[in-house]
Amino acid sequence: MKKVLLLVVLSYTLCLKGFATTFWDCCKPSCSTYNFGNENLARQCDVNMNILKDYSAKSLCEGGSATTCIDHIPTVVNDTLAYAFGAVSVPRPCGKCFQLTFTGKGKYETTLNHENLKGKKLIVIASNFGYDVISEQIDILIPGSGVGIFNGCDNILGTDLGDRYGGFLSVCENEVGWSKTDEEIYEERKECLRKKCNAAFSGKSTFLKGCLFQADWMEAAKYPLFEYEEVDCPAELKAKY
Repeated sequence: MKKVLLLVVLSYTLCLKGFATTFWDCCKPSCSTYNFGNENLARQCDVNMNILKDYSAKSLCEGGSATTCIDHIPTVVNDTLAYAFGAVSVPRPCGKCFQLTFTGKGKYETTLNHENLKGKKLIVIASNFGYDVISEQIDILIPGSGVGIFNGCDNILGTDLGDRYGGFLSVCENEVGWSKTDEEIYEERKECLRKKCNAAFSGKSTFLKGCLFQADWMEAAKYPLFEYEEVDCPAELKAKY
């Protein structure tokens, strides 16, 4: 009896996992100085949001004139897809894009805010890198979501931006509390965040639009978990980079 050896080849896609944090520090993008393998440096602006061509200019956070351009706020494509800029860990190259698919869970808690984010996809282009950003973390640029280590925003915005880490959402979490129903926490965190965005960015429509992205498209979900993969950058992100 002839024996036939069957070779079964198992293929799979490596599933990379991580969590999202947020910031907008008004500093010059890291990738405006170092590109780590990308041929183009990231766009930078002056305090009046004019594109700044002098890439030797110091960051606003170092007493210079270079800051993050306002068109680096997130862009909503539809209810389940959006684009954003962000910071990644070294040595990921600047200008690379990563598609995050949110799992519906959070790193420290899971609320309806996280559950209602499930399945949404956010494509993030790396315009910054941070030595305090760990490998499974992507730090998304959203106005009013925390300045982090550095803060150049006092020189541009001159307004209360909430907690240093977490921004308005961290303040809203404490104001809303945790002793309510899931539905109440979901709705009240979102409404609190909207109010703080509107108060801080009154008369600054583009900053306001960026801030409201966290309340609306991101469902006011803090530290959401995601699965991710590197993808080709959409033309819209490359044009703004």
